Amino acid sequence: MDKKNFLNFFKEENKDLIVKLWEDIELANSIDYYIETEEFYPPNIWSILEKTNINNVRFLFKGLREDSEKKNIIIIPENFSQNMPEFNLTYFKIDGKNKFRELFHKDFLGTIMSLGIKREILGDLIVKDNIAYGVIYKEKFSFLDELEKVSNVPVKIFEIDENEIPKSEFQEIVITIPSARFDSVVSEVANTSRQKAVTLIEEGLVMLNYNIQRDKSVEVKENDVITIKKVGKFIFSKELGENKKGKVKVLMKKFI
Repeated sequence: MDKKNFLNFFKEENKDLIVKLWEDIELANSIDYYIETEEFYPPNIWSILEKTNINNVRFLFKGLREDSEKKNIIIIPENFSQNMPEFNLTYFKIDGKNKFRELFHKDFLGTIMSLGIKREILGDLIVKDNIAYGVIYKEKFSFLDELEKVSNVPVKIFEIDENEIPKSEFQEIVITIPSARFDSVVSEVANTSRQKAVTLIEEGLVMLNYNIQRDKSVEVKENDVITIKKVGKFIFSKELGENKKGKVKVLMKKFI
């Protein structure tokens, strides 16, 4: 596969980010040694790498936690014969506990971005009880040294163990749909009309299992993950049977 064909896989993505990924792949192949990206890639990129043969290269992926969307990538060339490499990541927490103000995801992320840090060098950011948990490429951790306040609240930043990252939490929702068609499910979980759901799908604002899915009629299956921009991420957990009108009741889990 050449550069042009590689870029064609990702026509809707940030071209600079994709070019950098291709350059890392080429470098790994030229030196017959693994390369770890400094960036964290969104699911519509790494999910394609997972299932596509790109010059017999192997890829390893790691994010803040297993179900995280943004993931760091290790590129392993075909002729690499040593032990599997380990990720060079630093897990951290930004502690903003105080008695006066609740801090939100946008507060932490906005402050980090104000330091001049590019979003791509951070993995997902989780906020719980005024503490933000994150992951960054180890050599970039020093970029956070200037972080002293978030929304005028004094904060402290600590390196932590991966095991200290909070587990995923879900809100369980039961929806009733005429069928498991993609547009039907999107309409219900987004609390919008069927036509609006179709528009969201056609505009590429909805992902199914981390890939943009524009086919409104595709059937959603158990454990499929649906991500709707500005709405949230959901797991199609399981069907609960039909009601008296023949509609299907489904248990959905929304990430919170």
